Amino acid sequence: VSLEVPGAFTLAVGGSPQFGPFAHIPALTASGLGSLNVMAMPRGSGATAFGKVLLRMLPAPARVLLSGRHIEQYEAVMLTWAIHVIDHAPFPSSVATVPGQGKTLLEYVGLGISREIGKPVTECLDRAGIRGKVMNIPFGVESTAWATVLSEPERYQVQLAQALFRASLGATKILVAIDPLRGCNAGEDMQRTRAVWVQALAPLLDNVLVLVIDQSGDAQAWREAERAVRQRSGSP
Repeated sequence: VSLEVPGAFTLAVGGSPQFGPFAHIPALTASGLGSLNVMAMPRGSGATAFGKVLLRMLPAPARVLLSGRHIEQYEAVMLTWAIHVIDHAPFPSSVATVPGQGKTLLEYVGLGISREIGKPVTECLDRAGIRGKVMNIPFGVESTAWATVLSEPERYQVQLAQALFRASLGATKILVAIDPLRGCNAGEDMQRTRAVWVQALAPLLDNVLVLVIDQSGDAQAWREAERAVRQRSGSP
């Protein structure tokens, strides 16, 4: 599996093709398995639009290559099954103001699937570094108000847990995380949250292409965090 944007491009995402608004997608060298891939994009530049391009929800002919083929050569339903995009807004469009609104946390993370399939939801929450917090909110995993009780970074960790659960089903080939550090305070809070994400994603890297779209302004810090995780685990 590989993902590549051979050259930067601009994409109209609504309104007028002439006057915008526009998404500005940077070039991405061929990314693959085995390590964390990072793309730097300023906030407001179109990261969500790029996620939609990957799922063929927005057209971008001959701009994005998936395993050497243009993304539009794949069936949209196949891409929806193989690519998981974590975004702050409900994705795709939804009447909910935050992802998972109206569902119990258990239903949201476990995709409403029988509990005998995939990894246990509690294990996914643990790997995402959010289990302790979830167990201390009213009704725990049975809460339907979790999206309003948790902070923005905490809600995003719940979405990470959902992505880990879906990956355990074996169909996910590409996982894209858009701006995982949004809502974090600068400094130790940001470093701690980044370390949680890298630790959670590390076991996936040999089988799933993981792309982090960093909008915090420090894409290099993700690579340093990955090196630290590898050193602690003894991996090369």
